[in-house]
Amino acid sequence: MNQSIIKILIASTFVVAASAQAEVRSKAIVVESPSDLPEGARGHGEAMYLHRTTEGRAILYIEREQGRTLAFLDVSDPANIKAVGQVSLDAPSSYDFVQDLAESAVLIHYRNHSGFAVIGLNDYRQPVLKNEPAYLHPSRVEPDGSNGMLLISTNRASAPARDPEYEVLNISNPSNPTPLATIQGVIQRVDRPSTGTVFLLNDQGLTVVRCLAAEQEHKTEEWQKEHPG
Repeated sequence: MNQSIIKILIASTFVVAASAQAEVRSKAIVVESPSDLPEGARGHGEAMYLHRTTEGRAILYIEREQGRTLAFLDVSDPANIKAVGQVSLDAPSSYDFVQDLAESAVLIHYRNHSGFAVIGLNDYRQPVLKNEPAYLHPSRVEPDGSNGMLLISTNRASAPARDPEYEVLNISNPSNPTPLATIQGVIQRVDRPSTGTVFLLNDQGLTVVRCLAAEQEHKTEEWQKEHPG
């Protein structure tokens, strides 16, 4: 065979092989547009929340219509996303999903600055909005371990803006959050992340907010450092 023809055949083989490899690489990432997904995935959304049920399902909630509608999809299998349903919520405004509360609820923060509320997910197919009074004042929220939460307010009449008020809540039972303490006029806060400890100083003295799970984890890590192997 003519030498030039052989070179052409070899070059053609490389081109075909390269094209095949490029096609394989392009299929390693798949993009699905709203039109490729169930109807619940289409249309304007304002926020999302991914919930993992006790049965191991992954449920994606999509907030719509300024918080009044919550659509949800089963995304457990990304290759087979299914519409689950849609509910109406009596929300006063659109909101952001802030923090998980145990395994059966999520804390939300209204964007109109009216405060916080809870969406209960005991039955993931029937989300329920719970306007807990403890969450309705304007605040910001910070987690304190898996069972605690700090609500921080700087605009109540009882506390000057420069001296915020801290409210400590036990959220181990998300359907019934329990106030543990209210610390007014906090003039300084110091955190110790390694033990999950929060130190709050006001006119009455020092208040210490402890996270027992973080303390135990810290003790375990320290013991492992002292007893390697």
